[in-house]
Amino acid sequence: MPRILQRDIPRRGLFKRRRVAVVVVPPVEELDLVGPMQVFGAANRLAGKPVYTVEIATNSRDLKVAGEGGLLSFLAQRRFPELKGPFDSLLLVCGVATRNARDAALFAWLRKMAPEVRRIGSVCVVAFLFAEAGLLDGKRATAHWKFGEELAKRYPRVRVESNPLWVKDGNIYTSAGISAGIDLALAWVEEDCGAAVAHEVARELVLFLCRPGGQPQYSVSLAAQASQMKAIQDLQVWIAENVRKKLSVQMLADHFAMSVRNFERVFTRELGRTPSRYILQVRVEEAQRQLERTNGHFFFTWFWQPSFQARVRAMLVEITLESLEFVLQVGCCPE
Repeated sequence: MPRILQRDIPRRGLFKRRRVAVVVVPPVEELDLVGPMQVFGAANRLAGKPVYTVEIATNSRDLKVAGEGGLLSFLAQRRFPELKGPFDSLLLVCGVATRNARDAALFAWLRKMAPEVRRIGSVCVVAFLFAEAGLLDGKRATAHWKFGEELAKRYPRVRVESNPLWVKDGNIYTSAGISAGIDLALAWVEEDCGAAVAHEVARELVLFLCRPGGQPQYSVSLAAQASQMKAIQDLQVWIAENVRKKLSVQMLADHFAMSVRNFERVFTRELGRTPSRYILQVRVEEAQRQLERTNGHFFFTWFWQPSFQARVRAMLVEITLESLEFVLQVGCCPE
């Protein structure tokens, strides 16, 4: 990830202070809670001032919040009815089991708060609780990919999209959970503090990518990591790092120190797709990621060239097959 210069980060006086309420329904998936907290904490450090004031509340009588894995527990500051004053944002966290919780008081409170806050978000299977509260009727939403079908069957009024990392509909955000909760928090930081701060937070958390919401939960790169050959895994990293270069099967075979024929056989056996097909899919994902991330804003040195998006689109439409592949994978044309 390219380095963001300090001069690219807005002056600290430009950041408005944000009050965030995090409501947990225990037991919780630990990373769903800790991940966003780390993002907000890192944003405060990098901004040089406390942009985010985070308060953790629970719907349980006991302030002790158990982790679903049984290895960690947390301490909430108060119960959710005790949260006072206006909040900028509200984030709800639960666990796989507590997606089936039925808390009439919490649901009524969520319905009251949703129109009052600037944004309200869910991590992982919290979408089930939002749907039960009636917040998602007629709205687009996502959840962890394992539970998308269940969410759609149980709540037919919800327009479930199982593929994206996170979805925004109005002021309601739903995310795929686990690491996608970090992506959602980063998106909030970008909205509040700008892309430069968000990407510095991603760097500090040693994230491989700062992923936009439209990225698929299960990418071709992740699927292909099922290979047991260390050499193939290393090659995948090399392809990801050099995806903007003109990559040929001959080049990859040379990198792998194999003949083209033998390389294609081994690669296809390990990853279930030909080398050319794999490169094509990785390029489509990279192009989609760049088009979503830039959206007309050039925050990296090499994004500042006015022709950047045009060059990304040209990469896709130069070959009819690649343009078709983009439509098949993403569901829309590069424009």
